Amino acid sequence: MKNAGKSNLQMVQANWEEIERKVREHHRKQLKVVAIIVGICVVMGISYYIFMQHKSYDDYRITSTADRSDTEATKFVDFNGNLLKYSNDGVSYVTVDNQIIWNQSYEMQNPIVAVRGQYVAFADTTGKQIYVMNTSGTQGKFKVTMPVMKMDVSANGSVAVLMEEDGTSYLSLYSKSGEQLAEGAIHVEKGGTPMDVALSDDGEKMVVSSLDIHDGSAKSTVTFYNFGAVGEEKVDHIVATYTYKDTVIPEIAYIGSNQVLAFSDQGVYTFSGGNVPKEGPKKLVEQEIKMVFHDNNYFGLVFASGKDEAKRNVVVYNMKCDEQTRFVTDFPFEEIQFLDNHEICLTSNSMAALYTMGGLEKFYYEFNEPLYHMMHIKGYRNYAFVVEGKTQQVRFRLFGSGKAGEK
Repeated sequence: MKNAGKSNLQMVQANWEEIERKVREHHRKQLKVVAIIVGICVVMGISYYIFMQHKSYDDYRITSTADRSDTEATKFVDFNGNLLKYSNDGVSYVTVDNQIIWNQSYEMQNPIVAVRGQYVAFADTTGKQIYVMNTSGTQGKFKVTMPVMKMDVSANGSVAVLMEEDGTSYLSLYSKSGEQLAEGAIHVEKGGTPMDVALSDDGEKMVVSSLDIHDGSAKSTVTFYNFGAVGEEKVDHIVATYTYKDTVIPEIAYIGSNQVLAFSDQGVYTFSGGNVPKEGPKKLVEQEIKMVFHDNNYFGLVFASGKDEAKRNVVVYNMKCDEQTRFVTDFPFEEIQFLDNHEICLTSNSMAALYTMGGLEKFYYEFNEPLYHMMHIKGYRNYAFVVEGKTQQVRFRLFGSGKAGEK
């Protein structure tokens, strides 16, 4: 029992350098595995994104259907994620499920509409009544003194109105409640015949395009008005005027409060600057322009494609007039517009096509019933079709089944 009470344990000198080396090696292996997994996920994500961007759809699944009862004269406009349905006897603001948010009755022979931000305005080109609404409902209705030629609305609800009577054009600015904020006459012998009017988001700036043919040739003038402090000391609030010979400018648009697009038969002129707009880049073309369209980031021009009148060449530019994309289509579309996701939507009576900003055809379909409107709803493949008697929310099928429209 000589060794009783004594331990057999012995002190061992630890090799800490070796331990630390093995720990570092283990961490490196773990990091390598994580990096490989992350790399695979990134590659799969990029591959999926490229696949989705280049995927073309010709099939869809109906996710819900809402029945509607509209007249043949009903028209549809996107408005803050929902739909405006309007005709000669009134307007309704409805969800995609056709649930009424508000409605407003009126009597108009030829209603025109202007949308900006949270506001929308309606006027009758053969009458004198104007209605101003926002997403909550009617904010004002008032009569003007002369028949309305053109009209635009700002993001705060003020309305610019171009009127005409006895050969003289009149320009007026109204608050949403109908208070006249500014007015003036445009005499044809001095300023030409007004073609279009546009109002800035803040409601302080206005632009008018006019056409003068008194000397035997077409000459267009773009006139800028400022109803803020800058324009108070200017004659008739005019802060800038630009004239273009042998040019017709039938359409003009304010983008925000500081940029203007002027669409002419020669191409597109741009202007920028808050208080006193200056000429910016321009895109002049030799081909005949068939259609124009724009949103707040891009504008597009549609031309005939060579000698083939059945084909159309669509070219999209940014606000600096840099070309972004182009594509040729033989789809006989009657309307073209940007959707809220910047996709380019072409529609006719019973057909629809979508093109991406990469110029790829994303969707094409021929309906068995009249198509009145198409809009994008949240999600890459989610859309709504406004067809005769119903509104369908749909999701494009990733892989077609040959049974388009089936639930």
